[in-house]
Amino acid sequence: MQALSASLRAAAAMAPVDDPIPALQSAYLNAVTPGPQADLHRELIASVLARVQRSYAREVDLATVAAAALNVLQALPAGAGDPAETFAKAIGAGLRTLDPYSRYLDARSHGSERDASVGFGGVGLELEGSDGAVRVVAPMPGTPAARAGVLAGDLIVRVDDERLAGLPLPDAMARMRGEPGSPVSLTIRRAGVAQEFTVALRRDTIRRQLLRWSMEGDVLVLKLASFGGPVSAALRQAVADAGALGAPRGVVLDLRGNPGGLLTEAVATADTFLASGEIVTLRSRMASRQRTWHADATELLAGLPMVVLVDRRSASASELVAAALQENGRAKVMGQRSFGKGTVQSVFPLGEQKGALRVTTSVYHGPSGRTVQGSGVVPDIELVTAVPDARTLVEVEGARVPQRLEQAHCAPPAAADAALSCAIGYLKAGDLPL
Repeated sequence: MQALSASLRAAAAMAPVDDPIPALQSAYLNAVTPGPQADLHRELIASVLARVQRSYAREVDLATVAAAALNVLQALPAGAGDPAETFAKAIGAGLRTLDPYSRYLDARSHGSERDASVGFGGVGLELEGSDGAVRVVAPMPGTPAARAGVLAGDLIVRVDDERLAGLPLPDAMARMRGEPGSPVSLTIRRAGVAQEFTVALRRDTIRRQLLRWSMEGDVLVLKLASFGGPVSAALRQAVADAGALGAPRGVVLDLRGNPGGLLTEAVATADTFLASGEIVTLRSRMASRQRTWHADATELLAGLPMVVLVDRRSASASELVAAALQENGRAKVMGQRSFGKGTVQSVFPLGEQKGALRVTTSVYHGPSGRTVQGSGVVPDIELVTAVPDARTLVEVEGARVPQRLEQAHCAPPAAADAALSCAIGYLKAGDLPL
């Protein structure tokens, strides 16, 4: 095994690079229990790495990917590993050398992702990764987790008897999903509570409500939870329903906590509020995946002042929308700098019961030519708890420097939501409150 590792590292430094796949396949067979499953996953190694090399957004050093996978195999006793689990661990380590978003989906995970848009068995939590645990962003109203009293900020350290330390977030989320009605227990660490405690739940069918809307006085508030379904159609219906109650004089598009979703729905959403201009450009190593979208002439709520709310959890498709509306001058963006995920992933099925590969295939760029990858959308108006002296909006080497607004200066109507109050107050006043 040491010789194999050395040969792969040497290959990474050579030009041209020798094919590292046969060596990795040999190491895999040496690490797992022999049989049909071992043979199947041996061939799957070649399928995954070939797809990565063919479809990844930039040139891939395949020897580096293979060497990372080999490091996992070296730590295992010879001939003792479960073929599927060993494959997933090794390939997962290799894909992590590319970026945090490319990953292998086993057949169960692939099926769960396909089913998520129409509902899935779970407990109803919005989650984010945290050191050695999973942090609750918010419980979804009316779900088993909300009824059990799980709170935003809680850390989930175990699901049933399995610790979550070191587990990727998608895998931790998969542990919480299951058949509606099936039992699951969450062990929680809560700030201010001395000891960890466990809550017993029964999974239910979870259907994320993509859009909620309300009229706050004469301001229409559109809250988008994700772009995982027909958001653009729901937006048009919401605008029509709100218009039946009275013509709004301003609109807030609330993308806080929105993790993204479908590229096509993000483009359609931005187009809903634009009558002209570029929306987004995809750039890729593959010519077939390069494309630019422009707005058509149809625009809803044309001429109405608009604020887009973002925070640190606004990512991917929601950043695409915020950047398109900001850079076309259609809306002011308010809140905190967004997450900074400007890449597009495509899912490639690998065959019946073989799972699928999710791999980064493109990087998107806003109308200005900039990408949010790694930098996020910088708001025009940054909401802070304490405001420094500088308040002016300037451009420094093409980077936006926001005005800063202390949330405590924002008056009701949305007293329970200071950021929303700031957005509504700005639309009504046409300026920052002093």
